[in-house]
Amino acid sequence: MSERKPKVTYTEIARLEVTPTRNIVISACSQGGYTIAQQVAITESPGKVTNIFMKGAIRLEGLEGLIKLRDAINHTIAVENGEYKEVLPFESVEDDEEWDNIEPEGWE
Repeated sequence: MSERKPKVTYTEIARLEVTPTRNIVISACSQGGYTIAQQVAITESPGKVTNIFMKGAIRLEGLEGLIKLRDAINHTIAVENGEYKEVLPFESVEDDEEWDNIEPEGWE
């Protein structure tokens, strides 16, 4: 009998409505790290909305990854406000193929 892998769960930390039908959701993963996912809200009938996460969430390793993302966003805002003219090089967060292949249970 094969050993079962532990169930992967996500705990929502923050949600940003970017349009009436799309959200950006930041969640902590039970296996460590964080995800930034796009969520689509589908209205099935008045008062009944189904939220679906799109494939291809971004994975960040630990708090350091969140801080680097925050810094990149803050820098982008400063550039757009005319405070900076140059683009600063930020370290990239490596993509983890194994993470992309995790099939979470109950991620709703």
